[in-house]
Amino acid sequence: MTRLKEGGISDVMPSRVVIISDLCEARDGPSVIALKNAGMLADHGVSVVYFCGDSGDNPGLREKGVEIHAIGNSELRRLSFANAAITGLFNATAARRLRALIRENDTPGTLYHVHNWSKILSPSIFAVLRPVMARVVLSAHDFFLACPNGGYFNFQKGVPCTLAPLSLACLGSNCDRRSRLEKAWRIVRDIERRAFMDLSRSKGTVLAVHEGMVGLLEHGGVAARSIKVLRNVVEPWSAERVAAEDNSEFLFVGRLDHDKGVLLLADAAKQADVPVTFVGDGELAKEIAARYPRARLLGFKDRLGLREVASRARCVVVPTRSRETFSLVAYEAISSGIPVIISDFAATRDDILQEGVGFRCNPYDTAGLSATLKTLAADDVTIAAMSHRGFLGRDHMILSASNWQQRLFDLYRSQMLQADVANRSLVH
Repeated sequence: MTRLKEGGISDVMPSRVVIISDLCEARDGPSVIALKNAGMLADHGVSVVYFCGDSGDNPGLREKGVEIHAIGNSELRRLSFANAAITGLFNATAARRLRALIRENDTPGTLYHVHNWSKILSPSIFAVLRPVMARVVLSAHDFFLACPNGGYFNFQKGVPCTLAPLSLACLGSNCDRRSRLEKAWRIVRDIERRAFMDLSRSKGTVLAVHEGMVGLLEHGGVAARSIKVLRNVVEPWSAERVAAEDNSEFLFVGRLDHDKGVLLLADAAKQADVPVTFVGDGELAKEIAARYPRARLLGFKDRLGLREVASRARCVVVPTRSRETFSLVAYEAISSGIPVIISDFAATRDDILQEGVGFRCNPYDTAGLSATLKTLAADDVTIAAMSHRGFLGRDHMILSASNWQQRLFDLYRSQMLQADVANRSLVH
């Protein structure tokens, strides 16, 4: 372990941090945070290894001196059904490569931080991490550490789920977004993950990204003593206030999948006859275009491209049709001066409404969202007021990079000290 002194920080820190994440590109919230995590550590002189499931194509990380270990696999959604079913249960390549990395490079000063694993890496990584679990931190960007379908949500009924994960009622519930067969597969995967890593007794730490997650994580078998809350770091899209009241475009940023509510937004925008732009990729791109030919689909955008698109936004719409644990996009928009329409199922909905920087929507009510879009398209006064309120109040609404890294360093220090104490007790 090393002693880090930077920006008022002076604590015992791990000498190396291995970041583990499905993706090495900023294509969703978890990957954005994982990459910020790696870059921040490298900027502060910590040795960083980035272990990922995709191709590892990220020159920016390499320029910072981050060592990238990529297994070169595709996301499960891009594989055939049979390959996805097998690899999603146990990615043998990921397990073998991670085991070799640990065997060849692990030291008492190495900490492992898992950000995401459900899209490529699979539960196999937890079997490999078990011997070093006292030095593992797991960020819960979703509910896959507690709930088989990852959302604590009944996608067939369109309502939040309160069943105990893996209870008889849960096993019999047809709640998966696609089919009963996929629900059965997810149950098998969750049982496997729990066998590899029992979070009711684990010495690792689970980081919830919002206070509203804590009770649900406990309900799913994660020990209360293992859970700590660290909200996501937010980097505004713009350093200057976006004059949203002068713009006309409604904007969506994220995966173009059913659970993100993109078809609802396309239909609502068509009914309201307002311009809407979709940034992101996914299986529903063609259907969005067919439903609303006026919609602009720009595909994936890097940070610079997103900044340019956001400069033309009047309002960002986050119509997620399941539980949203944080909604990084919403806060990136608000802190740039762009109001949001936030799903009723977002953990941060009440925070946003209380701050007066957004409106709510039922992500299963097309007519209701359409009415909101039409009203906001004509109300420059309200948009301007929310824009100023979000931009001027961003310092207290979002966790800055400096505050986030301070809290993360504190958590790392605590985890390493806990592991050191456990190791000493075994020796003696």
